[in-house]
Amino acid sequence: MFSLSRYAPWARNIALSCIANKHRGNLNQLKTGVIAVSALPYARCFADSRQGGNDGDEGGKTTNSRARANMENKSEKITVNKEELRKRLTPLQYQVTQEAGTERPFTGCYNKHNEKGMYQCIVCHQDLFSSDTKYDSGCGWPAFNDVVDKGKVTLHRDASIPERIRTEVRCARCNAHMGHVFEDGPKPTRKRYCINSASIEFVQADTTTSAQAISPQGAPIAQQ
Repeated sequence: MFSLSRYAPWARNIALSCIANKHRGNLNQLKTGVIAVSALPYARCFADSRQGGNDGDEGGKTTNSRARANMENKSEKITVNKEELRKRLTPLQYQVTQEAGTERPFTGCYNKHNEKGMYQCIVCHQDLFSSDTKYDSGCGWPAFNDVVDKGKVTLHRDASIPERIRTEVRCARCNAHMGHVFEDGPKPTRKRYCINSASIEFVQADTTTSAQAISPQGAPIAQQ
């Protein structure tokens, strides 16, 4: 009769070897899985960096384009001769543009002015406001809800009235004081550029010559 007892040690060794090989294979698979999982963050970081690099290139191009556009919109600055201005401007015009004065409300010649054309800086004749953006705000000064180009003016913090911080508007080309801008205008800009008539002059849409603004001379100065 065939006996398995003599083959038992041999069979046991084979079984143990198979079990060991199986566990060794599982262990290798486990190590491979651990390595793969460990490498995921690095692969993700590499992919993100590649994508971020592409985004950065696009962002850089956008930033450069915006910077270029801003440079194109900015006005070339000029230096004005104060003595010549005193001779050319009225006392009120000089006080408003050069000393940040303010004409009395409802006295400016452009407060109720409704003709079509362009409003220029009285000092350097740069186009600043269009009649298309002019509206009657009831404040007593000419009001516009936008400028011809954002680069045509500069904005400055005005703390001359301690209890009321305002934003001053100046001509970007010659630094002449124009007035102030407020956040209570009509849609879509919600802006109210409150501008002195003494700081601007009007050019009709169908003419090339400007009509110099005539403001009341010697009028008391008030605050906008």
